[in-house]
Amino acid sequence: MTSGAALTRKYRKLSAANLLVVLVMGIVAAWVSGNIAADLVQERLRANARETLFVQAEVLAGLLDKYRLLPAMLARRNDLPDLFTKTPGPETLQSARRIALHVVGLSGAMDISFIYPDGKPLATGIGFFSDRIEPESPLFIAAAQGRLGREMRVLDNGKRAYVFTTGVRDATGFVGVVAVYVSLEQLEASWSLTDNPVLAVDKNHTIVMSNRENLRLRRTDDIEVPRGAGKFVEIVGENTQYLEISRPLPLLGWQLRVLADIAPSMGYRTLWSSLSAVACALIALAVQALIHHQYTIDRRKRLDRATSLRLERMVRDRTRALIETNTTLEHEIEERRAANMQLRQTQNELIQTGKLAALGQMSTALSHEYNQPLSAIKSYANNALTYMDRGREDEARNNIKRISDLTDRMAQISKHLRNFARKPNPTYSTVPVSTVIDDALSVLTSRIHADNAEIVVSAAEPDIWARAGYVRLQQVIVNLVLNALDAMQGQNTSRVTIHTACENGKVMIRVTDTGPGLAPDTLTTVFDPFFTTKEVGKGLGLGLSISYNIIKDFEGQLTAANTPEGGAEFTITLDQGEQSKAAAE
Repeated sequence: MTSGAALTRKYRKLSAANLLVVLVMGIVAAWVSGNIAADLVQERLRANARETLFVQAEVLAGLLDKYRLLPAMLARRNDLPDLFTKTPGPETLQSARRIALHVVGLSGAMDISFIYPDGKPLATGIGFFSDRIEPESPLFIAAAQGRLGREMRVLDNGKRAYVFTTGVRDATGFVGVVAVYVSLEQLEASWSLTDNPVLAVDKNHTIVMSNRENLRLRRTDDIEVPRGAGKFVEIVGENTQYLEISRPLPLLGWQLRVLADIAPSMGYRTLWSSLSAVACALIALAVQALIHHQYTIDRRKRLDRATSLRLERMVRDRTRALIETNTTLEHEIEERRAANMQLRQTQNELIQTGKLAALGQMSTALSHEYNQPLSAIKSYANNALTYMDRGREDEARNNIKRISDLTDRMAQISKHLRNFARKPNPTYSTVPVSTVIDDALSVLTSRIHADNAEIVVSAAEPDIWARAGYVRLQQVIVNLVLNALDAMQGQNTSRVTIHTACENGKVMIRVTDTGPGLAPDTLTTVFDPFFTTKEVGKGLGLGLSISYNIIKDFEGQLTAANTPEGGAEFTITLDQGEQSKAAAE
């Protein structure tokens, strides 16, 4: 059988190989997927940039083409050559300005200027700037030669304008130049909705138009830095890389460029690289889980085989031990059963002993109760004989009746004592609580008279029945009343209150005295066997313990507390019974 260490080394090597393979796969997959995603996004960016470039080139060419024919149309006006040939004056100036303003208003041009052959201006339409076209400039030369002159110019007020020029002729020949100024700011307004930078670069590498104000009239060499071996460009002052798409504008001699931000492609590169790495990590985890699962199975099989062998040996050894243990346990069970029976017998004897002890305490008072009736019986008997000798039969008959009453009284006392002294039936049923209390108080009549105590019995409702044993519940009442009388000895006023009530299906019997009450430290130990606060020789400390166990046998509770007035209060709680059921004792 393979050892545990060899098995562990084998699966550790498999885990390391899995980690290495997945690491290499993850790097390759992240690089490939990232590049593919970036290339796809960049190709889409190029397509969008080409579309933008085409649209903006057509828009620019269309707008400029609208103004290209305007100077030629003005030059063909019949009244325009006369303005150049007339003697300069206010009237000529006003006529020229009126024509220029009219055409500016209709065409939307920036301004229109009329220039003499020597380069001096005749008039301008708006005239809020001064721009002199020299006779030696390409604009002027092209117009003088009958061609269309075109050029971008920066005016004195800093504005940029594209200027078209054409010559004005009459029968004598060249008489002047018409110049139409088109605002480049107006043309740039059509680019404002494009997010990517759009540049119009002339042959001198100057940015003549752009939707970025900070790029206008700057050289491309100063603001663009090649990045990525010429693949990308970056604007100085910005940390953004762009794809550059360009298209020439032959008629203008410019080049139109669109810069597409490659940030989305970089984001997709990172996203797909991360997804590939995560996918590889998940594959690694799945493979590692399979490896670990197989390792667990092999290890469990090995452990099961080892455990099976060990258990076989242990079963043989423990079978013999179990046989011996079972024999010992059977002997102990028999001993415990006998001990339990002995314990129950002892408990019953303790209950009977407690009652006999209570009878012993009442013996003195009972002897007084019997002596009085016996003395009266003897006196009545002697008197009856005397009355009979004298023939007074009525008086004799009266004495005999009194003797009979005294005999019944003594028999009643004997009956209660006999019932109280006999051993109770261990079963229980339903008993009338008021009758049990009356019989218990009858047993204690002599003690109550001797102590001159007041007994108050009250009930919240008549005919209260409880689940208990008649004699044993009577014994509990006797013990509680005796304890109350003992606690109140020596007091001028002694009163014991017994109150019964029904609450939520429970019968509550409260025995309250007017004694000094229970000390706080004795409330938790008052039901312990042999616990007593009486002097030596006056109590065994078994009464409350026996009473507690009797009530517990009835599935009830016996609790002790102090009343607000200072006396002690013992509460018996029993299940409520039905009157139709007879007592078992």
